[in-house]
Amino acid sequence: MDKEIKVSIRNLVEFIMKNGSIDNTKIVSIKPIEGTLAHQMIQSSYDESYEPEYQLKYEFEYKGINIKVEGRADGILKEGKNIIVDEIKSTLKDVNNYNENTNPLHLAQAKCYAYIYCMLNNLDNIYVQLTYYNLENKQINKIRTHYKLKELEKYFFYLINEYKLWLDIEKNHIIKRDTSIANLNFPFENYRQGQREFAVYVYKSIVDGKKCFAQAPTGTGKTVSTLFPVIKAMGKNYVSKIFYLTAKNITKDVCENTLKIMNKNGLNIKYTTISSKDTVCKKEKTNCNPIYCEYANGYFDRVNKYLKEILRVENLYSTEVIQFLSEKYKLCPFELSLDLALFSDIIVCDYNYVFDPKVYLKRFFDSRKKDYVFLIDEAHNLVDRSRDMYSKSLSKFKFEEISKLMKGKNRRINSLINKVKSYYKELDEELLIYKDMKLSNHIECNEVDIEFINILKTLTQKIDEYLENSKDENEKIIDLYFDIHSFLGLAEIYDDNFVTIYEKNGNDVLVRIYCVDPSKVIQQRMKNAKSTIIFSATLLPINYFKNMYNGKKEDYFISLTSPFDVNKRELIFANNINTTYNRRYETCEDVSKSIIECVKSKIGNYMVFFPSYNYMELIYDYMMRNYKNLNIQIQEKDMSEDKKEIFLKNFNKKNNCDCIGFCILGSHFSEGVDLTNDKLIGVIVVGVGMPQVGIDRNIIKKHFDNKGYNGFDYAYTYPGMIKVLQASGRCIRTDSDKGVIMLIDNRYSQAKYKKIFPREWYPNKIARKSEDIGIICKNFWENMKEK
Repeated sequence: MDKEIKVSIRNLVEFIMKNGSIDNTKIVSIKPIEGTLAHQMIQSSYDESYEPEYQLKYEFEYKGINIKVEGRADGILKEGKNIIVDEIKSTLKDVNNYNENTNPLHLAQAKCYAYIYCMLNNLDNIYVQLTYYNLENKQINKIRTHYKLKELEKYFFYLINEYKLWLDIEKNHIIKRDTSIANLNFPFENYRQGQREFAVYVYKSIVDGKKCFAQAPTGTGKTVSTLFPVIKAMGKNYVSKIFYLTAKNITKDVCENTLKIMNKNGLNIKYTTISSKDTVCKKEKTNCNPIYCEYANGYFDRVNKYLKEILRVENLYSTEVIQFLSEKYKLCPFELSLDLALFSDIIVCDYNYVFDPKVYLKRFFDSRKKDYVFLIDEAHNLVDRSRDMYSKSLSKFKFEEISKLMKGKNRRINSLINKVKSYYKELDEELLIYKDMKLSNHIECNEVDIEFINILKTLTQKIDEYLENSKDENEKIIDLYFDIHSFLGLAEIYDDNFVTIYEKNGNDVLVRIYCVDPSKVIQQRMKNAKSTIIFSATLLPINYFKNMYNGKKEDYFISLTSPFDVNKRELIFANNINTTYNRRYETCEDVSKSIIECVKSKIGNYMVFFPSYNYMELIYDYMMRNYKNLNIQIQEKDMSEDKKEIFLKNFNKKNNCDCIGFCILGSHFSEGVDLTNDKLIGVIVVGVGMPQVGIDRNIIKKHFDNKGYNGFDYAYTYPGMIKVLQASGRCIRTDSDKGVIMLIDNRYSQAKYKKIFPREWYPNKIARKSEDIGIICKNFWENMKEK
């Protein structure tokens, strides 16, 4: 007999019985706590003849498989000799509508409970009752149906037989997968320096259920060093699913390419790449309305049929493959990627599908299954990304806009929005007083305003009721609904790691919940995995990341050495120039001279990175006025993907090209860009990358000062240096690359910065005046000729 299979009745029913369309006009604002309270109220209305939360477990053999199904009926009611299985559902709809339109999923779940109860208690008939309760008007509708055991048995085994088909598909794949993993060798001829040790640490972390922190410079092969051991661990049943998490599309591509190489070497594994809905949507406008979108219309009616076909013939579900399948079967590409992920061994996706409370993959992380592994690539990005995920603002302007749109349409919604507008008006007046008294241009608070929260909660309920019956185009009010919903979600987990900020933005007023310290929420999400591998080329300083990612003494840490020859790069510190904000104009000439001395030493392509657009434009204007024949390409604000590609094409020729790219630290061009084979022979970083002084950063500083850390470093120094390290890493990407890296700022001579320097920054040269730069660079390039 095959191994035992466990499945909950709810999951069984929801998977087999799904139907209908993807529809963004349908919104459910009932929170779990509201449903629970409604259940308890109805359950307590009965006497002792009613057994609430009745646990049901049934084990049986079916076609060679031992299956355990379990669930919990809301109640078992005994009326004389009659037994009634009660299923309670909370709603905001008219409960009488369900007399003609019973939800098939609700009925299917109740019928399964009824069948199991009959089998456990030797009954040949039973009643099923669907109890619908309206949270607003408190009305109740009880729909009762009588069933014979034979009817329920036939229906139950229809579901089980359908489920068995999916189990067979999965079982057959796992047999092939595990056999291929057992025979899988490392996909390259040799391990690079440190690679084998890294892979061993990853494997041990998975077996022991620990975290692994890895400082892995460019060229160490960190993608394969993590994927290979975790796949080997999957073959030994240590892990059921692997999540490869990235911050950039280019790192997704590297992961996909590595998996394709392994599959060519005999690996039989399924992976799915999940891209954002806006990225993969096939329509001109992302609007999941079945009337507008043929890919959304009837999606759930068709998807299971086509999934069976897809799973039998495809293994690698890249974005391109998903787009092809989407067109072939007329299925939404985004939703299809989520469904394919259920049957995949590896899921390649952005951080937010694990960490973001708005879009995390509930189908995986709301279950009890914990034998997952998270591989977090470019992990230095996760701190600030998590801050963004767990921060939300509500704008006065948005409420005013909706107030105009809703005028005369719904009295209750307008009344609540007027209360919100009055709240903002009072805030506006208070903020003006603060500004006039020169106290501050914002107000900080360590709690949320309960009165404001309660108004918003009621407003979401009224919007939900309105949308249920409205046939108008409601895109803007739906957007507001989800904004409020996100805000309320953060209010529920609000603690001393959050602050509330009230501030003016021009004539607008914002109420913001800001996540100052995301370490707790990051750790909560990491608990969904058996093991987390945290790796990056810039995981420095390591104690900072261990604090933010809750590293323990028993967790593993490895720091790899760069495999590249240090003699093929020259690292220069131009530490005679002050680039702090108030000295930028007076040192503009010195910075420009330093750049010129570097780029004129050898014809080729260079990138110069600045901490801000204003500073970049200041130097650009100066150099264009004072130097002739410079081919400077400047990064624009909010560049489209097409413009980014055009920008990089300027660097695709080497040797006879002399393009100077002016770019922003922390932007697209400072991470994940691979201009190899001497297409980029120099990188210059102006400043120490320090974020602009502002409300948020000062709040972070104060928070970590209070926790006993150096708040300035957590808010400014470390985030800045991480950007510098990433930008510097653009220069040398392969064994054959040669180039100059120059860092311009006198702060690099300070001990606090030197402590952050990676090993790869030694040896280095010091330039005390601009002329030194030219001499150092020319000597370096002369030495490269000799080699």
